[in-house]
Amino acid sequence: MFSHSTKSIIFAGFALFAMFFGAGNLILPAMIGVEAGGYAYPAVFGFVLTGAVLTVAGMIAAGSLNPGETRLADRVGPRFGLIFTTVLFVATAMLYPTPRVAAVSFEMAAVPIVGSGHLQLFFYTVVFFGICYVLVRQPAKIIERIGGFLTPVLIVLLIVLVVASYTLPDLNHEPIERYVHAPIANGLIEGYFTMDSLATLMYGPVIVGALAAAGFSGAKLRRGMAGASILAGSLLAACYIGLVHLGAVGNGANGAVVVTSVSHELFGRTGQLVFGLIIFLACLTTALGLLASSSDYFHKLFPKISQHTWLLIHLAVVFPLSNLGLETILSLVAPLNQLLYPITISIIVVALLDMALPKSRTLVWSYRLGTYTAVVLAIPEALNSTGIRAFAPLRTVLDLFPMGHLQMAWVVPTLLAIIIGLLYDLAGDRARRTVEA
Repeated sequence: MFSHSTKSIIFAGFALFAMFFGAGNLILPAMIGVEAGGYAYPAVFGFVLTGAVLTVAGMIAAGSLNPGETRLADRVGPRFGLIFTTVLFVATAMLYPTPRVAAVSFEMAAVPIVGSGHLQLFFYTVVFFGICYVLVRQPAKIIERIGGFLTPVLIVLLIVLVVASYTLPDLNHEPIERYVHAPIANGLIEGYFTMDSLATLMYGPVIVGALAAAGFSGAKLRRGMAGASILAGSLLAACYIGLVHLGAVGNGANGAVVVTSVSHELFGRTGQLVFGLIIFLACLTTALGLLASSSDYFHKLFPKISQHTWLLIHLAVVFPLSNLGLETILSLVAPLNQLLYPITISIIVVALLDMALPKSRTLVWSYRLGTYTAVVLAIPEALNSTGIRAFAPLRTVLDLFPMGHLQMAWVVPTLLAIIIGLLYDLAGDRARRTVEA
């Protein structure tokens, strides 16, 4: 029915969706449905822009590597590219998201059934990471396993939950003030906290490798990458729009409570099991993507150490961290996201500009000025987010910038720096062509 190439793109797209779709992607849209009330759909439009559209853009940019390039961040400078990309992998695959998804899935899927406690968390993480080890052990099959089996099951469960929610009455929630005044802008900011754009620089090589193994190369590989990314982004957007309705018919102090209550109201005890399975699959597929991509990266960086050994090293780090509990994990390493996210977005934006310009153009200062500006403003934002009293005065300075009060003081200065760098690069190209003529 489908050609081999089409099947490969579909499997890759499904796998990408599942690797991006973690617990936060499930509960944040549901909470928008509660807090935004009648403004929920304008708000989710903003959420889709950062939670899906920006993610697709990041994947397409990550697939634009030229022959001989190993890291997109190397375009800023080889030393910067090595340091930044390595820190990105350590932070996301070892220190934060991987332990977080294990802890989140325990809190949301297992605790209602087995109860909370250190012993329960220990045995749960043994099982969780044991499954990860088995599935990641053969990296060549990871895309097929996620895209061909785990993702369809996850999507079917989500469809059942969302469709069934339309049998419940709308609660007509009173919107909170920020959504009344700027629903799209605040939805956009909520999408920022999915942190999926960070993962695009990690997942890109995995998907490119899977498509290359399926026979894609050159322009066909770039088209296949774009197709898989758009499929994944479309699935993410559809899920976000559907999940907002769960918030419209449910209630709770946070998105997890909202989705749990709706599941229980619709299906009773079975609903709790369905919700638990959705959470488990969403967190498992995210962990698989992070562990597979990171162990592959470090094996290529240090080829004398096997990929299997790197996988064991990753598990040796994430297992004890996940047993610290969710709140401890968030308080210890969340500031890393405030540091890495602005830098990642700056690189993605310039990479997309790079793809749109003729190959004869060379962008140097666009990458450097944009990225270094993001670094300068991301560092104080990350320090302030630690909650350490000595860094509290930084908030006053950051709030002087546009969008500073939203913890996004880096946005406008970085965009201006990219524009200045782009003008300088284009002027340099024109001057060089004039001399050559």
